[in-house]
Amino acid sequence: MRNKKMSSDPAATGFFENLKKHFAHEKEDSTLEKLGKEIEDLHQKTEINDTEYSMFSGLLNFQGKMAREVMVPRPDAFMVDINDSFQDNLDSILHEPYSRIPVYDQDKDKIVGVIHIRSVLRKAHKVGFENLNYQDVMYKPLFAPETIELSDLLVEMQKRQQQIAILTDEYGGVVGLATIEDLIEEIVGDIDDEVDTAEVLFTQLSENKYVIYGKMPLDDFNEEFDTDLEMEDVDTVAGYVITKLGMIPAKGEKLSVRLDNGMVLTTRRMKGSRILTLLLTIPDKKKEEIED
Repeated sequence: MRNKKMSSDPAATGFFENLKKHFAHEKEDSTLEKLGKEIEDLHQKTEINDTEYSMFSGLLNFQGKMAREVMVPRPDAFMVDINDSFQDNLDSILHEPYSRIPVYDQDKDKIVGVIHIRSVLRKAHKVGFENLNYQDVMYKPLFAPETIELSDLLVEMQKRQQQIAILTDEYGGVVGLATIEDLIEEIVGDIDDEVDTAEVLFTQLSENKYVIYGKMPLDDFNEEFDTDLEMEDVDTVAGYVITKLGMIPAKGEKLSVRLDNGMVLTTRRMKGSRILTLLLTIPDKKKEEIED
């Protein structure tokens, strides 16, 4: 697929060529604003359809946006410690809904590689799962500053043929990760893949911490975590938290809702006005009750 050229509408292509010439000497912010108005006008005149309008708008919004705005924050990212035996982590590696998994050395600020699930399966076919080790299936990670613009990161990932980038702050600490899919979704919208279809609703990070997907139905949450949350006209965990807060969190803002049983739901990853993920923290005593 990499070598195929995308077909395009000649009218749309000509439209962008004319705009580039027309705005060649404009400042970037002014140019993007005018491009947005031109695209809006074309859409209203039905000269471009809804799909084209959505993609053109996505491309404009893509410009100037930084990687940290679309990244999976470090607390939400599934990683494995190279100091644990590969076999101890194997079950999680194979059952988590990710094709590429970062590997760290004791501290998540020290990412030493990335595991590709395809490599795990290929190597296991040759030597057996019981004989696998990290070095057999791990490749060198791509690091990038969290402030890199998405367009620059996309070019770098394509150049290095990497599907995932580890994002760092100004001190070199790991703050999160971004995938090719995260970047492309900024242009074309959400991409539903096999994992999305399987409806992954939560992921366990540690004994008392879980990443909860905002779309998780309240009924499923109640059943899984032995709670009794209910609210009129609210069906999901994200809707419950937003209603409890009485506001939509800003990007990067971490707001918490404490449940009656002591559990705490904290907002994590946002996309526009949507809560994509939350962090569930369970008190030790409540954890024992759930297990019983």
